[in-house]
Order: sequence, then C-alpha cells, then structure tokens
Amino acid sequence: MNAAPLLVSFDTLKKFLDALPEKHRKSYQQQIEKLFTQSLPPSVSETCLAVLFGYSVDFVYALSKKQHKFYRSFKIKQGKKVRIIHSPRVALKVVQKWLGTHLSNAISFEPHVCGFVKGKSFADAAKIHQGARWVYSVDIENFFPSITVVQISGALEKLGYSEESAKFLANICSLNGTLAQGSPASPVISNIIMKDIDQRLIELAEKYVLKVSRYADDIVFSGKEPFSTDIPNELSSIFGLTPFLLNKNKAYFADSQKGQRLKVHGLLVKEDKILLTKGYRNKIRAFRHMVAQGKVSEGDLPRLKGHLTFAEFIERNNQV
Repeated sequence: MNAAPLLVSFDTLKKFLDALPEKHRKSYQQQIEKLFTQSLPPSVSETCLAVLFGYSVDFVYALSKKQHKFYRSFKIKQGKKVRIIHSPRVALKVVQKWLGTHLSNAISFEPHVCGFVKGKSFADAAKIHQGARWVYSVDIENFFPSITVVQISGALEKLGYSEESAKFLANICSLNGTLAQGSPASPVISNIIMKDIDQRLIELAEKYVLKVSRYADDIVFSGKEPFSTDIPNELSSIFGLTPFLLNKNKAYFADSQKGQRLKVHGLLVKEDKILLTKGYRNKIRAFRHMVAQGKVSEGDLPRLKGHLTFAEFIERNNQV
C-alpha cells in the first residue's frame, strides 16, 4: 500500500487551507503552515484529517476515540512464542500509512539506527561491527507495547505539534493506550521515541571506543579491545530511567579470541564481510540444487525462492 501525498488530494497548501471551515482555519493555520514547511503531516485535528481524506468528522472522531473498533487481531508463531498482531482496518491503515511515511521522510535518525529507516536494513546494522573482536547484544522487552500514548504525544509535541494535536495523532496511532503492534505508523514512531536513548547509546559507545547499532529493539555493541564488565551496568542505567525493560534472557556475548562466532542481527560478522550462518548456507546450497533440478513443488517454490533472494541480498551487501 502506497502512502498518499503530504496534502493527499490537494495540489497546494492554500487549497487545503481554503477547504477548512473559516473558524478552524484561523485557529490552526499558523501550526499547519509551520508543519508543512517541515514536511510533517499537517493533520492537527479531527476536522483537518477529515478534510484531507474526505472522511466525515464523526468518523475521524471514532478513529481516534474508539480505536478498538478499527482493528482485527490474530496470532502468529515466532519459534516457540506466539505473538499477537493488531492489524488496522483499511480506513485507519490508510491514515497511519500516510502519517508513518511522511514522518519517516521528514525526520533524520542517528547513523547507528538501521531498523525502520529508509534505505537501511539489518545487514547494514551488522556491517557496522565488521572487524570487531567481540559483540554484546541486548533486546528490549515488549518494545512496541511498552510505548504509551503519553510518550507518543510528548514526542510529537517536540516535533512541533501543539499539545491538543499531538494527543489527537497519538490516539490515531495507539490501541488500548500503547503503540499499536501492526500499525504502519508504529515503526517510525518507535524510532522517534528512542531518539534520546539513541543519543545516550552513542555516548556510551564513545566512552569505551565501541561501535553500536540498533535495529528496532535489538541493540548491539562491539569492540576491538577487551570487553569491559562495566558496559552492561551502564546500559542498564540508561534504560533504568525509561519505561523500557531489557530482556536479560536474550543478552548475548561472544569473543572471537575465544573461538566464538560473532553473531549480529542473525548474521555472522567477519573482518571485512557478513555471512549467513553455516547451517543456513547449507540450506541455501540445497535449495539452489532443488530449484535448478526442478525438484520443488509449485506450492513450495515461492518459499524457496524467497530464501535464495535473501542469500543474494546478503552477498550484494558485501560488494558495497
């Protein structure tokens, strides 16, 4: 699903402003113009959003106040765990996609942030750690659900939205008081929420002369000098001041000088390249042979081709 343009169906900002009720235009014009110059979504109220998308004001009010009516929930398995996804229905999804896309286009993030950033991938995050002696990774527990509507609203205010407008958009992007898992706006909002923490991660990396990457809820540090046991404690202190919890069961440390593989974001990190794990590479060889020999059923062919495309993607990343 492609996102609508910044002004949706309006050619100019003037046409959009002229389409607003006069009283509304006088109240919000200055804020709308300021947001527009920053390429931020100029949806500052129910009426603004209704005019932009051709929805009724009552319908937009329902989107922001009765969100549970506009989601369908289902479960997906991830290994041994079951994850609940709340997927927005079409009308809400269109709005969230529009918000997420234009927030992404308007806001820049630190170089170490690779998740949910246009033009970056987990492979880019792994490449940051090439040449490392050791890697240490931690995982944020229940990442999206830990982000509250109050945090979302506060982050939007920092971007230039009024308190009232920020609360309205935060409601549009949340479900049951937290960031909606399954909303197309949630990834970029999570990165916006993490901005202050990302700065502190950079400061920690600079203090110990380390490399750092963050891909969504997965944070990795690496270094060439011996690992300092103070790093985990300092990292815990950073998150101790936030609503987030680090998942201690997913902490990972590996040291190449002890013969251990350096695994980052699911990939092996070497001196000058990244690789699929040995078991995955063996599977890829088998898949290539099966596809070349025509020994794959029509139903399984898309899945195997997906794995082969993924392997080619990793190979191309080593050539960049």
